[in-house]
Amino acid sequence: MREKGLIVALDVEDPAEARALVGRLGSSVDFVKVPPTLALKDTELIPWLRKRRKKIFLDCKWYDIPSQVRRSVEAAGRMGVTSCTIHAGAGPAVIQAAVAARPKPLIWAVTVLTSFSDSDLRKVGVESRAEAQVVRLARLAQSCGVDGIVCSPHEAAALRRKGIKVTLVTPGIRFGEAGGASKDQKRTSGPGKAWAAGADYIVVGRSVLEAADPAKAVRDILKEKPKPASRRGRSAGKGKP
Repeated sequence: MREKGLIVALDVEDPAEARALVGRLGSSVDFVKVPPTLALKDTELIPWLRKRRKKIFLDCKWYDIPSQVRRSVEAAGRMGVTSCTIHAGAGPAVIQAAVAARPKPLIWAVTVLTSFSDSDLRKVGVESRAEAQVVRLARLAQSCGVDGIVCSPHEAAALRRKGIKVTLVTPGIRFGEAGGASKDQKRTSGPGKAWAAGADYIVVGRSVLEAADPAKAVRDILKEKPKPASRRGRSAGKGKP
């Protein structure tokens, strides 16, 4: 079984609030997502997180000409982030430029934002349904050598069936009372379902940020991770259809 992980999104306005949240979460979380708003407001946040041995997902979703994207990725690499995002829809030249960057964090290619529905795609000229567009962009990105694909939990299973083998990262995760209906995300799911569908990392924001006890919320979410099959169970199943 592939390793399953949790990334907590520091989707807050105030850098001091982000630092306080990291402190409250302590060792229960080792991977955090930093949005561009926080990275711009607090240029010392990423070094501060690195000193605390946190893995950092810088989620800038770059979509630009190839040379600019390459330079952006290299700047992120020099900062010591673990992973960063580009848009797969920017095309193969942009994806290849990001992959060729040195130093290079893990490159995760965004397919279709979780805020998009099929009707939203039609409004920007994409006639395919969201799932078909995600599969198309994921195949392109994988062929260009990316390290991972960002998709909603709704498409994870389809991507695995279609031969996508790289890391799958799924935002749009809702859990518990704090994870109710969202105005800005439409293709969402619970953590257990996302992991079971083939996601490697799930990205959780509100369900942790708005919880009375964020560390407990993380522990509860991690309880939904699929349990690896025991050696005895795997051996017993050999030879059966």
